[in-house]
Amino acid sequence: MVSVTSDTTQSNANDWSEYPIKTWKWWCEKNNVDFKVQTTGDDRFKNPKWNKLLITDVGKEYDKVGIIDNDTMIKWDTPNIFELYDDEFCGVPDYCNLKWLLDSLTVYKVFFTGIEVDYYEYINSGVMFLNNKHLRLFEDITDFYLENKEELDNWKKGGGCDQTIINYFLVKNGIKKKLLSFDWNLLHINRKDMFMNNWQLRDDATPYFIKYGKIWHFTGFPVEQRESIMSQTWELIGGNYENN
Repeated sequence: MVSVTSDTTQSNANDWSEYPIKTWKWWCEKNNVDFKVQTTGDDRFKNPKWNKLLITDVGKEYDKVGIIDNDTMIKWDTPNIFELYDDEFCGVPDYCNLKWLLDSLTVYKVFFTGIEVDYYEYINSGVMFLNNKHLRLFEDITDFYLENKEELDNWKKGGGCDQTIINYFLVKNGIKKKLLSFDWNLLHINRKDMFMNNWQLRDDATPYFIKYGKIWHFTGFPVEQRESIMSQTWELIGGNYENN
């Protein structure tokens, strides 16, 4: 889990990270998975998001690894994802906003002439599961970042930070992907009205996102609301993590 706070961003990960850490730590212990939290940023990276590239060091001792953002929580009964794929690079398609996606691919195209990313295979970089052999991909991206550091650190063209670049490199390097279903990285919960529940089930007020999601990604709304929403979520479901 990348949970690095920097004065270059408008938000402080420490405001909400306790809730994701509680769920992921419990789930990892249950499934005999090592859980590591990256809280110290590498001085080479201006934006904390680039610290996920440090997987090249952390992941060397494992056959399979996952990279997750610190605004994700995992449901207590989620199956062990590491048993559900072999040599593929796994991620959930992110086409919640096709205009943003098109704009992002367009502005970063300057670095990737001749490379085309299929909109419907464009994955969200907040939840990724991969094989040890994919560490080379992140080494290549690190080299790319350092070669273009000044431009990327002062990027004013929009289109996000690391996500589109990762998608371009997946295509450039010919990486075989496994597209996971949306419940493995439930994005834009509010836009899908999944904070709501089925009012007709009078004895069950469980929100849709808890019922139907495996990994909840608290993004797509003002970051100022994140801590409140995540703390309310923990109050609702925290009891499910008390016993292993």
